[in-house]
Amino acid sequence: MAAYVKFMEAAGARVVPLILGETEEVTLEKISKLDGVLFPGGDGDYIEMGGKIIRKIMEYNDDGHFYPVWGTCLGFQSMMIWASSVGRDVLEPYSAHAISETLQFVVDPRSTKMFEDLGDEAFKFET
Repeated sequence: MAAYVKFMEAAGARVVPLILGETEEVTLEKISKLDGVLFPGGDGDYIEMGGKIIRKIMEYNDDGHFYPVWGTCLGFQSMMIWASSVGRDVLEPYSAHAISETLQFVVDPRSTKMFEDLGDEAFKFET
């Protein structure tokens, strides 16, 4: 996981590990003091605790506190499970070797936190 730490620190973040096996109270106390969470790829079984973390972060966002979450590989797949009403059944095999897909916005990207600073330039992601 050192690569993830270096990745985040290179972007200016101070990394605080959320350690699998800590109590739920300790983990939720930590995230109450953070400004974002990265769910890593690789190996791990943090589905249960990750679900609790993501639900708490969704509460923060619903209350108007912008709290970004990033998932890489397994972390992204886990986020899809947590967001789905069908759990793990949301994932299915898909052959995506050596292809490039465009981004399809479902809302105007200029109205989002992620793309608002790009203005009309955000639409380049659609091509």
